[in-house]
Amino acid sequence: MEFFTGFVVTGAVRGADATSTPAEVTALLGDRFVESRTGAGQLLRCYDLVELAWKQDGAEDRWRGLYLTLQAHRLEQPLSVDELSAALDRIGFPLVEVAPDGVGCRPFVRADSRVGVLVDEESGEVMQLTVPAWFAPGPRGEPSPVPPGASRDRVRHLVGLGAPEREAWARRRQPEEADEAARWWWSLWVAYRQRLYAGDGRNRDHDRSAVREAGLWLLGKCEAAGVLDRTEAVCEIARYGLLEPDAAVRACLDAIPVSRGDVATRESTPYPYARETLAAVNASRAAKRLSLAAGALLPGVRDRALRAEVEVWLELRTRLM
Repeated sequence: MEFFTGFVVTGAVRGADATSTPAEVTALLGDRFVESRTGAGQLLRCYDLVELAWKQDGAEDRWRGLYLTLQAHRLEQPLSVDELSAALDRIGFPLVEVAPDGVGCRPFVRADSRVGVLVDEESGEVMQLTVPAWFAPGPRGEPSPVPPGASRDRVRHLVGLGAPEREAWARRRQPEEADEAARWWWSLWVAYRQRLYAGDGRNRDHDRSAVREAGLWLLGKCEAAGVLDRTEAVCEIARYGLLEPDAAVRACLDAIPVSRGDVATRESTPYPYARETLAAVNASRAAKRLSLAAGALLPGVRDRALRAEVEVWLELRTRLM
C-alpha cells in the first residue's frame, strides 16, 4: 500500500517519473525490463507493474516522456479503491472522483501530482494508476453544457470577431452560475483545441494572428473562471503556439512561481511529502512543467538570455518534483 500511496502523492517511482529519459529510468529502476519500439516512433518499457512510454522528437533522437503507469490489475492480490482511498485520507492526500467514463470505469485523480486512478465500476478494484492523467476533477471532468457542434460553431464565430465584439458576445451568453460558467468556458477551449488539431483547412478563413488572439482570449477566460491555473494556461499557450517562441518562453519563465534559489528539490524536501511541505512541492512541480514547456520551444528562440535561463532551469529538472 505504501508503494501505491507514494506513487499517488509523488507521481514517481523511486524518483522516475513521466519526464525521465530512458537512461535516467535505467539508472533509477535498473536494467531488468522488457522494451519495444513502435512504428509511430514510440518506445515502450515494462518493469513488471511499471510501464513507461516515450515518443521520439525530431532528428536528434531525443525521447520525450509520455506517461508512467502502474498496472495494478496484474497484482495477485487485488487492490481495493476503498483501501487505497482510506490510506490516502489518513496521510492527508485524498483522491477526487471524476464523472464516470460510461464504459465501466470510475476515474479518480490527485490533481497536484496529476495521477489518475482507474477503478473497475463493479468490483471496486484498482486497474491502473497513470501520470499524467488524461482526465481532471471539477469542470474539466464533467459533461459539457453545450453540444460539441454548437461549441465548434461558436469558436468559429469568435475567431472572426474583434476584441470588443468578443467581450460583448461573452457578456450576453456566459452562464451566471460559476460552476456552469467554468464548464462553458472549458467546452469552448476544448472545441478551439480540436479546431487547431483538425488541420483540415478550417482556419483558412481567418489569418493566423486572429486565431491566436482568440485562443489567448479563451485561455484568459478559462483562467479567470478557475478552470485552469496559471501554470496550466501558460503550458497550453506554449503547446499550441499561441505566441511566438521568444514571447512564449518569456511567459513560461514569468509564470514560474519560485526562484531557482528557493525552489524545493528532492534533496531538500523530506519524503514522504507532508501537508506542510505541499505548497513548496507544488511550486517545484510548476517550475518543472513550465521549464519543460519552454525547453520544447528553444529551437525557435532567438534571445540568447532567454535560452540561457531555460537551460539553467532544465539542468535542475531531475532534482525538481
